[in-house]
Amino acid sequence: MKLIQAWKLIYTNNSDYELKRKLNMEENQNLLKQLGLNAKEGIAADIPEVEPLAKRKRTGTYKRAPSRPKAPTRLSRRSRGESPEEFTELSEIVDENDRVRQLEVAEKRKEEEQKLILNLPESISVPVTLRSIGTTIWSLGELNVGKGRSKSWSSRGCKYKHPYPIGYRATKSHFGNDYTMGISAGAEGQAPVFTVQHKSTIWTGNTPTAPWTEACIKSKSSSTRVSGPLFYGFSDSITMKLIENLDGYNESSLPEED
Repeated sequence: MKLIQAWKLIYTNNSDYELKRKLNMEENQNLLKQLGLNAKEGIAADIPEVEPLAKRKRTGTYKRAPSRPKAPTRLSRRSRGESPEEFTELSEIVDENDRVRQLEVAEKRKEEEQKLILNLPESISVPVTLRSIGTTIWSLGELNVGKGRSKSWSSRGCKYKHPYPIGYRATKSHFGNDYTMGISAGAEGQAPVFTVQHKSTIWTGNTPTAPWTEACIKSKSSSTRVSGPLFYGFSDSITMKLIENLDGYNESSLPEED
């Protein structure tokens, strides 16, 4: 009981002290307002004023770095009134180099063929096997010197310009098969007929490539295509020399009269 009374006495004394303190603070704030002085409010009301620190004076002297002159702005050739530079695509350079290389290779091959032709023996007889393509020529046939002779010549796409001998026969192995090639006379005044035969199967056409295309389609490699003049042996200089030595070669090249 005595302990409780003692706590009440302490609490009452503390309450009276806080009340008096609060009243004194309010009186001081009212006095400051009356005097026109700035008084703090809120949570800063009971915080004492603190003198601000004096600013430190700079003791050293500093020199400003000289500004660098600005580089002149780059103007385009068009802005300067000049014509723009010409640029070449890399692909164009590569294509041009490849074209030059191909011309050099073609020229070298042409020189080698000319040397080969000059070194050919004076007399060549059939049968003869062409090392360039593996075609064996068995019969040269005869040249057409009569009507329709202008249609018995090779086209512009062939390696050599030459007449096709009627009765020409040759053989070649390809696709694992043995093929026989021949040239026979066409209808009067028309182009000759080219034949490729494998066993009992025969393909014909009006160019050396036509029957070979049919033979390719019927072979195991149906998507493969070959050059008819090449397989016939007409892209070899030896064959050309044999044809040039045939009777009537000059007459076969004469223009026909209407």
